[in-house]
Amino acid sequence: MSQLNIVATLKIKPEFRGAFQTIFKKLVEESQKEIGCIRYELNQSIDDPDVYIVIETWVSKQAINNHNLTPHFKAFASFAKDHTEKLDICIAKQVL
Repeated sequence: MSQLNIVATLKIKPEFRGAFQTIFKKLVEESQKEIGCIRYELNQSIDDPDVYIVIETWVSKQAINNHNLTPHFKAFASFAKDHTEKLDICIAKQVL
């Protein structure tokens, strides 16, 4: 299987901006060190400061599965569950 891309869009609750900065920083830094991670970046909407887009590229589905088991991802997912207004995740493969 070829590499896979993930685009995760989160709308955070404004009262948790500061807390998200800390958890996003750890998530990105630790994820970029993982075996199988090609790209892991955090973007912020220029129209809404509470909307963040995480763009990831992984070598395989197994690399994504391994990532989802890491302590930094689990901590992020647990926090995001109760502190976001909306979360959309799309896993895609490049076709062209």
